[in-house]
Amino acid sequence: MLCDICHKSEAVLIYTLVINNQKTALHLCEHCATKRELINSVSSLGLTDFISLISYPDNIDKLKCPRCGLTYRKFISCPKFGCSDCYKVFEKEIAPILRRLQGSDEHIGKMALNSSNNSKEKKVLELRKRLKDAIAGELYEEAARIRDELKKLKSDEG
Repeated sequence: MLCDICHKSEAVLIYTLVINNQKTALHLCEHCATKRELINSVSSLGLTDFISLISYPDNIDKLKCPRCGLTYRKFISCPKFGCSDCYKVFEKEIAPILRRLQGSDEHIGKMALNSSNNSKEKKVLELRKRLKDAIAGELYEEAARIRDELKKLKSDEG
């Protein structure tokens, strides 16, 4: 994929900007990313750089995953989870980090850029988010309409 700015060189960086839950991706070559000072500031970032965002709850020594035994204090010193249950156990404390790193605290996965089903997959993801929002807002008629639209999309696949 070519750089979205110079349209000459191969893109090596995808710069994603999230404003009001709307994602915009910009594909940049090394030259354009360096010129805008994005490579130095983005390429070296990692979870450990955001440790300062981690909250330190009053029960820091008691907060522990019942499945693997990882304590929150141990997680802070080496930010790696012990098992999949750790995400739920430490959810309140890590949500701000995930939002800062990814623009969202919800993982929606990745899709191949050249996939023929890409637009359909995007539509399904968008509808799922709208369905979740409608249910959260207690807009049940809207939720039912979105559910039916999702069913129709899925039945068209098979």
